[in-house]
Amino acid sequence: MATTKASGKARRVSTARAPAERAKATTTSRAKTPRVPAVLVNKAMLARYDALLRAFHEAQRTELGGWDAAYEALDSLLYSEPPLFIAGGYKTAKAFLAEVLPGVALSTVRDGVRVARHFNADDERSYGVRKLALLIDYLEAESGTELPRVRIDLAKTKVDVGEKRVLFTSLSFDEMRDVARKKKSANGRAGTDAPGVRALRRVFGGSGLGNVAVQCRGERWSLGRIEERQFADLGAALTGYAKKLAKGKTD
Repeated sequence: MATTKASGKARRVSTARAPAERAKATTTSRAKTPRVPAVLVNKAMLARYDALLRAFHEAQRTELGGWDAAYEALDSLLYSEPPLFIAGGYKTAKAFLAEVLPGVALSTVRDGVRVARHFNADDERSYGVRKLALLIDYLEAESGTELPRVRIDLAKTKVDVGEKRVLFTSLSFDEMRDVARKKKSANGRAGTDAPGVRALRRVFGGSGLGNVAVQCRGERWSLGRIEERQFADLGAALTGYAKKLAKGKTD
């Protein structure tokens, strides 16, 4: 407060806050807004994004073979490294898909991308996207990992039906669905009950880490339900177990 004299009396005059302080606070607030780092997007990436998005929209307007081409374009837009949709200003795949495929579930898009990746338009017309997606589920459960980016030859692809191996092309949709469910269920049990899994659980149990979930499918191991406070103990337990493995001891 400052004072001034008028008519022989002193009165108080308020002083305004410095504009520089207000500007500084506003700038700090805007800086907290998350943005896609500009360094990730260059001219080549932007050009590829524009070309693929254009190809996607053009394929959607094509009646014959358009579906496969559209989802092949989506595959590149969603699963490149880094994902190309960030060149369009989208921060997540969900936000991008809400714009280009409104109302379509993410699981439906994922199945479509996987089918377009592994099969051609003739396969998709002959057997349907849902049945082909079930075959991919089966093959990934059988191998324990994501399939490599290669075309699948349906004329040679066989699946387990009871004690027999039969061609995929001979199965109905319902039969393929049952086969895929059984394979996923069987591999899920194998992944949680394998000897190596039980051995690692014993190690964790003796280290106060009994809550940690352990699975192994093929050569891929996964751990879950880990609390932040357990990081150090988990690292020590895994290091100790790795040393036992190197010596051929797992019990």
